[in-house]
Parts: sequence; structure tokens; C-alpha cells
Amino acid sequence: MTQTNTLADIAGEIETLSADLLKVNATVDLLGKPAIDAANKIDKALKDAKDRFATALADQATADRNKRLGRFSDIRVTVKPGGNLISTGFVIRYTKDAWDMSVNAVVPKPHECNGFAALADDAYEYLVTQKPEHIPAVIMALAPGKPQEALAVYLAGKARGYFKGGLVSA
Repeated sequence: MTQTNTLADIAGEIETLSADLLKVNATVDLLGKPAIDAANKIDKALKDAKDRFATALADQATADRNKRLGRFSDIRVTVKPGGNLISTGFVIRYTKDAWDMSVNAVVPKPHECNGFAALADDAYEYLVTQKPEHIPAVIMALAPGKPQEALAVYLAGKARGYFKGGLVSA
């Protein structure tokens, strides 16, 4: 059987192999050992196709993520001090490629938002995975060395209106 690498082709191959396996399994009682050998061969091919499908799916997800995050060139977080972490404000500025009709091309454009809750999902992912050193120290202190967890704890505390152990000083 020919091996392909596109998700649609592999999915079709899995469907065909599954149908073939059902047919061969139905003839095991009639044909005996030849049908068992054929079923084992098809089962092995089916497992291989499923492994290739999982790999192709993971590769596609990685390529999509890299393409999405590749549109960013910078991100910065400015802290607006408050009396505690609840009242502390954050301004996030980032540069992301966007279509500009005036020049009829994709160009880096600055973006800005107030607070992490207002940050676009792909910008949040870029900050956490590509530029975690730009996460303010007061937030990183919530889960040292774990940027994703630190921001999750911060956002949960901010939504609750308090942080476990009381208000955290900014």
C-alpha cells in the first residue's frame, strides 16, 4: 500500500484498512490461517497509518503555531504600580504583522492593550512561550520559573479579587 503524508490521505487509508480488516475478520472462520495472516497484516498496516496520522497532525499543529507566532516581532509589558497586585495595571505593547491597505502589503504594526485579560490569544501565547522574560517579576513570583502557571494564577486571582494568602504587594 502506498504511504502518503497528508491528513486527508492518511484518514482515507485508515478508513479503507478498517473496512478491509472487518471483511477479513468475517472470513476467519471460513478460511482459517490465511485469513488470520491477512488480518494481522492489515492490522499492522492500520496501526502504522494511525501512527503516521498522529505524527502528521502534530506536525501540522506545530507548523500552524509557528506560522501564527512568527507574525510577532516584539512584546513589552509596562507596569503601572498600584497599592497591591489587584490594583496594579499592565500595559502590553507588541508588534505584529498585519495587512496595511495604504501600502498594499503585510507590515509590522504596533498594538497595545490594557491588562492581560484584554490581550489577544496569539499575543498571550507569544508572550508565554517565546518571551517569558517580559512577564513582570511581580507576576512571575506567583509561580517562579513557570510563566504559563504564573499568568494563570494572576488571572484567576484578578478575577476573584484576591490572591490566596491575601493581597500581594506590587
